[in-house]
Amino acid sequence: MTKTLETSRLTLRKMTVADAEEVFENWTNSETVAKYLTWAPHTSIDVTKEYLAAEEDSREEGWGIVLKETNQLIGNIAVVGNNPKTKTKTMGYVLGEKFWNHGYMSEALTEVIAFLFANTDVNRIEAEHDIENPGSGHVMKKAGMCFEGILRQAGFNNRGIVDVAMYSILRSDLK
Repeated sequence: MTKTLETSRLTLRKMTVADAEEVFENWTNSETVAKYLTWAPHTSIDVTKEYLAAEEDSREEGWGIVLKETNQLIGNIAVVGNNPKTKTKTMGYVLGEKFWNHGYMSEALTEVIAFLFANTDVNRIEAEHDIENPGSGHVMKKAGMCFEGILRQAGFNNRGIVDVAMYSILRSDLK
């Protein structure tokens, strides 16, 4: 069960199918938002409803990002990969374009990292981004993650096969 988290400006909560209209309007229909992602922009609200129904049933560690000031759902953040052998969790996130460059995603990622280290046995939290999307790397740095390097032609997104920048934070980094 996804636990609701709070920061000074955000509430992080489980998303439901009831959120479909806002999710569709704020980010899933946007070609600009999806450019560096692995899923195509949603062509209708029904596609967003199907996505949310699948997420609602399957994702344990995923949060919708709600802006407290307006109670608006502006993006989401989730654990998209989990390797129990290495105690590694991989993060993924997306934010509606009109909410970029306000520090919201760094704030959400920082909160989720703190939550995961406090409430799970995770040792490493990692994330990667297409090198043509440096804004995502800034989010990771602001959240305390360290740049590890470029993995050449190791990613695939809506641009095709791409180089990705890898970032991580270890439990030992917090001491």
